[in-house]
Amino acid sequence: MAKAHLIIIGNGMACGRLLDEILKRDPDLYRITVFGAEGYANYNRIMLSPVLAGEIRADEIITHSEQWYQENSITLHSGDPVIAIDTATQTLTCQSGSLFSYDKLVLATGSEPVIPPAARNCDLDGILSFRNLDDIDRIMSKVSNTRHATVIGGGLLGLEAAWGLRQQGLEVTVIHRGGWLLNRQLDPAAGKMLQQSLEARGITFRLNAEISQFSGQVSSDENSAYLSGGSKSEVHPRPETLQQVTLSDDSVIHTGLAVIAIGITPNHKLAKVSGIDCDKGVLVNDRLQSSHPNVYALGECTQFGSHTFGLVAPLWDQATVLADQLCRTSDSLFRVQPCATKLKVSGIDLFSAGEFLDSPESESVICQDLTSGTYRKLIFRDQRLTGAVLYGAVNDGNWYFELIQTQQQVEHLTPDLIFGRRYCEAESIPQLTPVGVEEIRTSAPELCLATGATS
Repeated sequence: MAKAHLIIIGNGMACGRLLDEILKRDPDLYRITVFGAEGYANYNRIMLSPVLAGEIRADEIITHSEQWYQENSITLHSGDPVIAIDTATQTLTCQSGSLFSYDKLVLATGSEPVIPPAARNCDLDGILSFRNLDDIDRIMSKVSNTRHATVIGGGLLGLEAAWGLRQQGLEVTVIHRGGWLLNRQLDPAAGKMLQQSLEARGITFRLNAEISQFSGQVSSDENSAYLSGGSKSEVHPRPETLQQVTLSDDSVIHTGLAVIAIGITPNHKLAKVSGIDCDKGVLVNDRLQSSHPNVYALGECTQFGSHTFGLVAPLWDQATVLADQLCRTSDSLFRVQPCATKLKVSGIDLFSAGEFLDSPESESVICQDLTSGTYRKLIFRDQRLTGAVLYGAVNDGNWYFELIQTQQQVEHLTPDLIFGRRYCEAESIPQLTPVGVEEIRTSAPELCLATGATS
């Protein structure tokens, strides 16, 4: 009997994880075909910044090579994108006109970078995104001829891009519309400490700022035209090169490279034109099923309830649930869980999970050591830990994250919880127990401990 045909559109990290999960459960269940938009095998996208920084090579982040697909009898198509899906006949059409039929279809089309208004319809040479290996190649082609780079976005990806460019020897300015860095993962105090650490590494910041205009010019009159294809009859204007950016306060930054990293938006174009229900992303239920019974969606292209996704952890959860559904090994259901955040910048230890800002319904405990440059903030609701922000001392991060996920009562662990797991589990080692709160305040002025809501 012929195997059912499973087609996956998109060959990113979510697809790779789904394939691993399916092969673990039943490697002989499906005939599998994968369509990838990039001309690469599957790679670890979250390691792009170390590649940009020159710390590792591009081939070191490959997770599923072309040989891996062959060894697992998975057909991989690259360079011929799917342009239409007919859910009535369960077929799809590629750009070349090739037609494929499926029994089960998974959309894993990922996301696209958000482009700021000033960059839309702007064809200046030197304005680039930072989302894939091709972007790395384009950025690196500009580095040797550029003294200064501007990064738009002070989130995780933007800061990692800024660090990578700094490692390449460029002067770097980060433009961020928020009032502090990582304002979706950190509170203002931790964001300020992060900014100071990055400034000490030579990166400049402009906060509460946005770009209103990109400006450029042709490098010289003699280069204002160039020959195309070796024919004198094919003379075209040389594209203008980025020279400066103007901010919303009319200040100007002279720069030859602008890297955009202000966020992502689900890539649901194919699903939408094919009549599959979409809002901000491809709408899925808790079984990752779309509005059509045999069509599923996975990863950054999806929308579950009001949630869209940009971190790895929920993608892994989705892959597990979808593999269970496709292989009928379990009727597991997808749920949105708290996520943990880490920054991949050498020498900076940072961890954030769950809630990070105070509210009238929560209570927070903060411990900051100004001498060592460490900061800890825990947020509680109803005697349960709901958030943790750590800077400079992150060894207890995974334990705090476990407490956040399990939502167990932690009243018996306070006030030692802020000092970490060793103190909370040190009943048989009295010398590890920290001194009382008031003693800490008076005997160690460099250590600031505060409870309650903070401003």
